[in-house]
Amino acid sequence: MGFCKSTMKDGIFILTLGGSDDGHNYLTVQSLTDLEAELKDIRTNRVRSTSRGLITTSTAELFCDGEDYNKASAPVAGELARRMARVVHELFNMPFPTVAAVTGDVRSSLALALVLAHDDTATMRAARFEVKEVRDGGVCMPPYAAALLRDKTAYPRVRSSMVLRSETMFGSDMLYWEAFECTIDDKEGGGVDLASSIITGSFGDVHDGRAYITTRKSFFPESWKAVSEFLGDDQ
Repeated sequence: MGFCKSTMKDGIFILTLGGSDDGHNYLTVQSLTDLEAELKDIRTNRVRSTSRGLITTSTAELFCDGEDYNKASAPVAGELARRMARVVHELFNMPFPTVAAVTGDVRSSLALALVLAHDDTATMRAARFEVKEVRDGGVCMPPYAAALLRDKTAYPRVRSSMVLRSETMFGSDMLYWEAFECTIDDKEGGGVDLASSIITGSFGDVHDGRAYITTRKSFFPESWKAVSEFLGDDQ
């Protein structure tokens, strides 16, 4: 299995990040290129009138690891940030609800941006969230990642603790954040099941995909503006 693949169940696309042999989902230029391509294929070629939503989940120990981004040279880090911006751009243009089922740790600002670019989140209580770049003195958080944090977190003290002081937070802490719907105790299947219930219960059936996209962008205007400006003509 490559970096990601998608299946469909009950009208919901299940996009699974597969991980490498050591249990990580490394954010490389190639993996983000693959992720963008899969999302674009879903959005442009595979959506039907019966499609209800998208869930992103992982089979790896870590939901998403930004180690390559933290250690990359400036040109490579810039390309990684651009590639993730294109992934965020795709998620903002999905014509139905999206939920991240976080079944492992989230370990960089790019990984956090991937999670927050979804409409909602179901996360394991024990999953750790951290922005290693601050602690390790690496590259800076991309502006669109910071915008997603401001748009989708209700308590400035919580986000400043994680980002400015690089404190590790857990899934059980995330209920203080607007974009985190609920938490789960186990990894095996529970994340996807809970994410599916969020789509079918909280969002219901979306019949006008174009209107849904417009509404999403109006709900999170700073994030949409930031990622659009970051990409410029590369959209």
